[in-house]
Amino acid sequence: MKNMMNKMIIVMMAVVLMSTTIVHGATNEESYAGNQLRTLGILRGYDDGSLKLDNPIVRAEVAALAVRILGYEGVEVAGESKSFADVPTSHWAHGVIGNANKLKLVQGYPGDTFRPAGNITYGEIVTIMVNALGRQENLTGKWPENYIQRAKSIGVIPANSSVDPSKVVTRGEVALIIWDTLLVKQ
Repeated sequence: MKNMMNKMIIVMMAVVLMSTTIVHGATNEESYAGNQLRTLGILRGYDDGSLKLDNPIVRAEVAALAVRILGYEGVEVAGESKSFADVPTSHWAHGVIGNANKLKLVQGYPGDTFRPAGNITYGEIVTIMVNALGRQENLTGKWPENYIQRAKSIGVIPANSSVDPSKVVTRGEVALIIWDTLLVKQ
C-alpha cells in the first residue's frame, strides 16, 4: 500500500511539473530599454505605474509607439489614409493607425483590416522599425526574412538573432527593439 501511494505521489508530481507554464520574464536589457523609453515619453505605463513588460503587446499599441518615435503623435500626417474596416473612428488608436499607414510603417491585412487588438509578431515589429528608419528600399527575398536580414545589417536586432518571425512578442521585447532602433546610426 505504501509503495502504491509513493508511486501515485510521483506520478502526480510529474503531471504538475509537466503542466507548469513557463512565464517569460523581462530581461535586464528589456527593463532598461522600457525605462529609457518611458523617460523619453515613448512607452507609457499603466495606472499602477508598471510597464508590464512581460505582457504581449497589441498592434494598435505598436502603431502608437511607431508614430511617437517619429514625432507624429497628435499631428495629422498629410496624405491619403487607408480605411481599415476593424478600426472605427471611435477607436482610441484610429488616428495613430492612420498616421502609421500614411507614414508607410504599417499596411494591414487582406480585407482592409488592421486587427488593432491582435498580438504582434517579431517579424512585424522588425518590419515596422526598418520602415521607420526608411531602410526598406532594395530589399530582396521574401517577407519577413528580407526585413529581418536588413534589421540585422543595420543594428535594429542582433546579427546573431534567430528568433522565429511568427513569435508573438512582449512589451519588453518591443521596447528593446525600439530602443535599439533609436540607437541605429543613420
